[in-house]
Amino acid sequence: MKILFNLINLIPNFGIHSLQVAFLASEIAKSLNLDPKKAFLAGYLHDIGVLIPHENFVLDDINASYLINHDIPSGNELTRLHTVIGSFIVNQFEFLRDISEIILKHHALLKFLDEGCGNDIYANILSISEEIAKYHFINDNVDYDDLFFPILSIKSRFFDFIFKATIDILKREFLIWALDDIKHGIINRKMLLDYLLGNDLELKNENLVDEGVLVSFIVDAKSKFTKDHSWRVATVARDMAKTAKLDQDSFFIAGLYHDVGKITTPFKILEKKGKLTDDEIKIMKKHVYYSYIVLNDYKDESWFYPAVRHQERIDGSGYPFKLKENEMSFEDKILQVADYFSALLEDRPYRKGFEKEKAFEITYDTAKKGTLDMQAVEVLNEVLKEDRDYRNISYISKTQKNIDLFVNGLLQ
Repeated sequence: MKILFNLINLIPNFGIHSLQVAFLASEIAKSLNLDPKKAFLAGYLHDIGVLIPHENFVLDDINASYLINHDIPSGNELTRLHTVIGSFIVNQFEFLRDISEIILKHHALLKFLDEGCGNDIYANILSISEEIAKYHFINDNVDYDDLFFPILSIKSRFFDFIFKATIDILKREFLIWALDDIKHGIINRKMLLDYLLGNDLELKNENLVDEGVLVSFIVDAKSKFTKDHSWRVATVARDMAKTAKLDQDSFFIAGLYHDVGKITTPFKILEKKGKLTDDEIKIMKKHVYYSYIVLNDYKDESWFYPAVRHQERIDGSGYPFKLKENEMSFEDKILQVADYFSALLEDRPYRKGFEKEKAFEITYDTAKKGTLDMQAVEVLNEVLKEDRDYRNISYISKTQKNIDLFVNGLLQ
């Protein structure tokens, strides 16, 4: 879960809101002798449905006004569109299914909830946590009274025992201090997990492929021009690794995660039809820096450096570290070629995608100029002799396809 959590933390406003809700939910759960880990996980992912483009907005639109207006519960609905999408997404992954129903119901009023149902209790904890977090987010110098009276005015939306437990913990000064520090970036996710859960309860899940499928789907879905990119790079890199007799799984994981930092790249840059300005190019380049940050917990894994060095070039013209040929591994160079070739196959705002033959020709010419590694390009050439059409490949996993079909069906 580290990578997914790091990714969410990078999204302005959204990451703060998610962490505040997770912190509050975990504290309330602890006070009620419930599982703080489950509450934290549900709280951190409660709005994951928002990350999938719908309702004519993109991630760049998430601001204080959005958080307030979008999360107003309806008196006549059990769910909201983003809770349905979020619930469906997490239900696709076995390691998250336990919180699917909680996410589905976290905006539900009491008439839709059963006090005897454990997940309904967690959902109501998220509901009151979110109200506190929203109020804190849009106001400065918040104290107990500032939080108490707004929550009191909507007391009927919460189970009595949850409301009482929440009011009791709000009286603890440290809780509001922690909310302040989350808001201002002083306290991060890891610090909170260590405090709340202890090292023995760190949220561990080493199924990097499953998590990579979810993370890459969220990142690539941000723009129609990047929708399939990570899956294609992962597939090309895996096939190149097979031909080069290297670890296929490692390259597939590197491909899934290589562009996670693009979650920070503004939508208007990803979909700009004209030439990027110098300032826009600088912003675009920063995605690799953010990939380093998101993936840094795995810096000792074999796939880490190929993933975060995919924009480096052997002549030193790449970024962000301007590495040269002898400063990188052959594995790094393979992923650079897989990424470069895959991008040429894909449509961009300023051009149509190239056919396989033309894309390889451009890749080969780039290697001849000394920018990409020729040995890695020769590996790609051997792969392409097997007549694999990566441009029209069925590039998304079954899980991603299910999410895509579900969201599109809801919006029709």
